[in-house]
Amino acid sequence: MSKKNQEEDFSYSGNVLDELLDDLSGVSSSGETSKPSSPVHEGHRERLRRKFADNMSFQGLSDHEIIELLLFYSVPRVDVNELSHKLLRTFGGFAQVLNAPYAELCAVTGLGEQSAIYLKVLMRLCAKYNLEMQRSLSVSNAESLYDYMIYQFSGESSECAKLFLVDDNGKVGAPQEIGRGLENSSVFHFKKTMNIISNSSAKNIIIAHSHSKGSSAPSDNDIVITRRFRQMLDPIGVVLIDHFVVYENELSSMRKLGMLDL
Repeated sequence: MSKKNQEEDFSYSGNVLDELLDDLSGVSSSGETSKPSSPVHEGHRERLRRKFADNMSFQGLSDHEIIELLLFYSVPRVDVNELSHKLLRTFGGFAQVLNAPYAELCAVTGLGEQSAIYLKVLMRLCAKYNLEMQRSLSVSNAESLYDYMIYQFSGESSECAKLFLVDDNGKVGAPQEIGRGLENSSVFHFKKTMNIISNSSAKNIIIAHSHSKGSSAPSDNDIVITRRFRQMLDPIGVVLIDHFVVYENELSSMRKLGMLDL
């Protein structure tokens, strides 16, 4: 499947928010007078914004660059490269930064209350989006389903697999992780997956997993895994609706590709 949102006409030039931020007085959210960016970082903000805007995804961005991108909108006209690295070192990872207690974020030198609140708002916003999408998610709305699947694997650095139980009305349940591993090895924990299915009343399921590099095109191993699931599910009357493969903001549906029955 081709990259989503590639057709969107999006430009940061003339962006009102950017202009407002650039017109601020030079006082950072920590209350300290900001220092101009060094020559080596001149134009860095616009390059990083453009890197994201080119395909509207975090593809090709490291964790510290993603945090930088977020901080651009709460720490105006300041080089936040070192601050982003400091946050990752302090809390241990991207998700841990967003999940960090407000008081501990405020304690990080250079961040300040405004940015701490901003990061907590983003974390709660992601949780709200996830919850509301999950409540209304149905197999009948393919576009929303695809977007939701891509969202589920956003920011994953290693391959992982998830199971989604589907009720008789086509409503998709919350994701349940069923494996995590390295590329070119099975990331699916088959026994765990079958235990979850057996302990539920679901007669339909969706499985999905991520690729850590390359593309979302299903591999030969993905076909083997799908065949094995079919062999385990058919005798107990459970239908595999689809097996999705996700890479960055790309998604492949093995049903759509005609691979479920191979």
